[in-house]
Amino acid sequence: MIIELILLLSSLAIIAVISDRIIVYVTKLSSYFGLSEMSAGFILLSVATSLPELFVSALASITNQGGLSVGNVLGSNIANLTIILGLAILISRTKITIDSNSEKELVQFLFLSSLIPLFILQRGSIGPVLGVVLLILFVYFSINISKKAGKISSLGFYRRKEINFIIIKFLIAIGLILFLSKIVVDNGVGIAQSLGLPPSVIGATIIAFGTSLPELATTIQALKKRLFGMALGNIFGSCITNLTLVLGFASILSFSQVSIVATGGMLFFTLITALTIWYFISTRKYIGRKISLFIILIYVLFVLQQIGFSIFIL
Repeated sequence: MIIELILLLSSLAIIAVISDRIIVYVTKLSSYFGLSEMSAGFILLSVATSLPELFVSALASITNQGGLSVGNVLGSNIANLTIILGLAILISRTKITIDSNSEKELVQFLFLSSLIPLFILQRGSIGPVLGVVLLILFVYFSINISKKAGKISSLGFYRRKEINFIIIKFLIAIGLILFLSKIVVDNGVGIAQSLGLPPSVIGATIIAFGTSLPELATTIQALKKRLFGMALGNIFGSCITNLTLVLGFASILSFSQVSIVATGGMLFFTLITALTIWYFISTRKYIGRKISLFIILIYVLFVLQQIGFSIFIL
């Protein structure tokens, strides 16, 4: 267990360093392509950091485990909007200033996207038709945000070769974070099992948190550099990406049944967290320490609900 703990802590330290460079790369790419902070966070960061969820959901669909695909997406979104956003604010010691209509519109998209699982549960299955609709929604959201958000301030002139090199470094950095996140998850699960924690707790905490580590690391660095639009675009964009691109891709791969009983609690917390964040973004000028503690509490309640459900079905 000592070796697992060393690997876990060292991986987290390396992730923090790499994520700082990723924000630098994204900022330069945003300047070159004329993207806003919000667009960069949504298009570049959210898609890249959602790759773990994409791989897990795709594998689940191929093996006809539609419930696992939906559960992975819902669990990841709950983690992103609660413990990931909350910890990012606490660790960076920075308040998120809300001063853009694009941020408010993005969280509206997020809430609307969170209603999609209701349709899935009503049908009781996922499939190619639903997948195509979700992918179309992802394209629509991406284009809409890109058009309405203002451009990021110029950081200087870059030659085409320089940008190509930055893109390569960005992709390598993302790949390293995904690899290190897997190490964190594997060793975290090993430590939890050594301590005798039940599988439900491991799934709702370590695995959900581990697959969201890329979002946490990049959001912390964005907040430290006071790139609030990029931070929110990353968090909210990851959730929208999960519900449209990830779930859409998983739905296209196969028809699969989804259990209403197993995912009902997750759906409830998905809607509650999305509605809570929508309220704070729409009514507050900033999100600080008190709100971050409150949304972390929602995640704690979610974990307790999952533990209670697992005890009930046993």
